[in-house]
Amino acid sequence: MTTKTIAATLLAAVLSLCGTGAYALGSDYGYDTFKTPDAVSWVQLCGTWGKDHRGTYRVVHADQYAQSFLYVQWMARDANGGLHAEHTVAIAELDNDHAEIALTDLTCRATPRGIVVTAKATSGHDDKLRRVTIEVGPAPGQYRYRAQRTR
Repeated sequence: MTTKTIAATLLAAVLSLCGTGAYALGSDYGYDTFKTPDAVSWVQLCGTWGKDHRGTYRVVHADQYAQSFLYVQWMARDANGGLHAEHTVAIAELDNDHAEIALTDLTCRATPRGIVVTAKATSGHDDKLRRVTIEVGPAPGQYRYRAQRTR
């Protein structure tokens, strides 16, 4: 075989292998495409916001360093229908490494002015913290944190 023949044969083989995917109907997307950080333990869409109530709130809870971190996002749909965060707020009373507050039994409910997130709470600082309530909205970034303690 000549060098030209070998090159032509190899080229034909490569093209035949490449051509098999040309008729595929779409791409396969694996788990890693949509993967969230391992610390995220709860995500909830809850309530609506905005002039026409087209936006939605998303609450994200993560566990790290034996405590909870909580974020609220004002979500909107783009022109293609995909959700994206217009604004994100970290709940400052929880989201620092000295808070030592762990949340369980999280719930979210819509209200006329926004949403209310409630949870059972335990504190690494004392045994009196029992529940937290976070009222969110309507303005982006606006929230009110209340801790309910036992006597």
